[in-house]
Order: sequence, then C-alpha cells, then structure tokens
Amino acid sequence: MTKRLLLAAATALAALTLPLAAHAADPVRIGVALSQTGNLADSAAPYFRGLDLWREQANARGGLAGRPVEFVVYDDRSDPATAARLYEKLITGDKVDFVISSLGSATAATGSAVAEKHKMLMINGGGAAEAIQQRGFKYVFQTAARISSYADGVIPMVEKYHVKSIALVSRDYAAARDISKAIKESLNGRDVKVVMDEYFPAGTADFSSQIAKGQQLQPDLWIGLLYPSEAIETVRQFHSMNYMPKLFIANGVSQQDFIAAAGQDAEYALGMSLYEPSLPSEGNKEFVKTYREKYNGDPGYYAAFGFVAGTVLEAAVKQAGSIDIEKVRDVLTTLKMGTVMGKHEVDPATYMQIGVRGLLVQIQNGKREVIWPEEFKTAEPKLPIPAWDKR
Repeated sequence: MTKRLLLAAATALAALTLPLAAHAADPVRIGVALSQTGNLADSAAPYFRGLDLWREQANARGGLAGRPVEFVVYDDRSDPATAARLYEKLITGDKVDFVISSLGSATAATGSAVAEKHKMLMINGGGAAEAIQQRGFKYVFQTAARISSYADGVIPMVEKYHVKSIALVSRDYAAARDISKAIKESLNGRDVKVVMDEYFPAGTADFSSQIAKGQQLQPDLWIGLLYPSEAIETVRQFHSMNYMPKLFIANGVSQQDFIAAAGQDAEYALGMSLYEPSLPSEGNKEFVKTYREKYNGDPGYYAAFGFVAGTVLEAAVKQAGSIDIEKVRDVLTTLKMGTVMGKHEVDPATYMQIGVRGLLVQIQNGKREVIWPEEFKTAEPKLPIPAWDKR
C-alpha cells in the first residue's frame, strides 16, 4: 500500500514538473521519412543509425540552440508517393522545426518538393541524384555525395595508366545511367574509346556473353556499375573464363559483402567508394570509434550520410545562433566545413554537394585500401591487375 502511495505521489509530481521542464527546453523536432520496410529498408537502417548517433552526441553538447533534439520518424515503405505524404504530415501536422530527407533519390526527390512548397528547410542527406538539386529549390541543401562523385577517380586512373579503351557494363537502374553519363562526359576531348556499353536487367547472374566480348575487344579498363552480388559474380566468372582486364572498377566492390563472398577472387579489384572508416577526415576517428561501440560494427557510407546530415545542420544552427529557418538557410548557402566524409560545400546556385569527392579503393590482402585521392591514400595501388596465373 505504501509503495502504491509513493508511486502515485511520484507520478503526480512528475505530471506537475514535466510540463515546466519541457517548457524550459522544448525539443527541436526533426522530421524524417525513413524506409523501415520495402526495398530500401536494409540501406536506410544504417542511415538512421548515423543520424541517431549524431543526435546523441549533439544532445550531449547541448542540442541545437540549447534545446535537445528529437526525431519524428515515419515509415515511407520505400515508396516516393508515401514519402511525399509523410513530409506533408511532418510539416503541416507535426509542425517539425526541420526535415531531413529519406535515403534514396526517388523518395528524397518527392519529399524535397513538399519541403520546398512549404519553405521548410530540408537537409538532403540521402538523395544523391543531381536532379534533386537542379529544380531551382531554395530550401533544400545536399549533404549526400552527389551521384557523379562515384566517378571522380576514373579520369585520374585513365590518365595514370594511359587507358585507351573502356568497357561499361552496368545493371540498368537510374543511378547507373547517371554515373555512366558523368563518365562519358568526362572523357570528352580525350583519346579514349568506349568499346562496349551495355546494361543488363535486374536479376541477371550470367555475364559470360559480356566477358566473351571483353576477351575479344580487350579493353584497358572495365567499369561495372553493379550491386555487390553482381560484382561478386563478375569476378568469379572472370576467373572461370580465365580473363582479367588490366583495370576493373565497380561500385559494388566497395561493400564488405564483396570481400566476404568473393574471397581470393576479390583481390586487386578497384571499388568506387564514397566513404571509408580509414579516412583521415575531420572527426572520422571518433565517429568510427563511437559507431563501433554503439552498433558493434564499422560504419559504411549510408551511416556516414546520416551522420553528416546532422553534423552540417548543427554547424549551421550554431553559426546562425538560432533555429529560425531563414537564418539557418542563409548560413547553409555558404557554409564550408570538414566532415567525416571530407569537405562539405554546396554549389551557390543549386545547393548541390560539390565538396565531397568519391574515392577509389583497392582490395589488398582482403581489405579495402584507399588509393585515390592522394590526401586520403592508405596504400599504393597494385596495378595493372595481374593475370590469374600470375598471382
């Protein structure tokens, strides 16, 4: 009985004191439509882990403008139309202070259109497509690495290794076409020929016809815009057909799944990457340490995307001295700073991310080593790739 009375008294006291405490420091509420189900759920999970780690650390530093940060999160089911409806709800119903984009260019595109309509500041932390930022929007700022940055290291490789011919073999999806376009545009005016340019549908597992063409055409550089499973099958089939181009680059190589599944066949392959735990970038050592402690694993680039979205917003609020949308927006138009992904800077006309550069990694002794750019290099490249019987 006494315990019940004590509990009732404590509950009554809490009811009296909580509104006063909340009024003293009302939280800054940040809305996020997150793919908790659907085809983007696996990728969105680490994105939110990075965001939530930032929230914890920001609150330990005093929050935003002296107020704690909390997220208001809904499941967009990996659906662009649902994402749009949820951002409408977050802005007009929940009355959040800021919004951060979902992960994925399609959902980020629809959500950002809603934010712009309401003049709500959105940090585009998860939409890499450049088209998102090319619509004349004034309230959407990209912290995610733009999609073409995947290709940043291609021309340095072309120049260094005197590449004269390239094969482009890619899964047919929007991001691959964007990256492919960026690569081709960067080759304009160069004495380099694209000798093979093919897209294959999702679900393809047999690349023998493309490899047979490669054996005939002998391109110096083979570029694959591939999911990890497709990159794994490509190098396995390279081996089984006793073929290896001098240079093989694929974005799927930069995922841990590639090394684990491809084993020794993974060695020497080059990966297009946007972030590595080994980067000597600002705050990255501490980010990796705290991420490991909280989640028992290394962060990948989706986690870095989330963490950087929060980091940039926090810096802008601090410089503005306020959570007023117009004041924070003005800061973001010119903000330049270091992040765990490298330099943050946006184009002054489109607010597209232009500071973060893509990386080139190479699998060496079962690990990803950064081989480009020079300032982030962790190992010297081992190129050209040796033939299978020379390893």
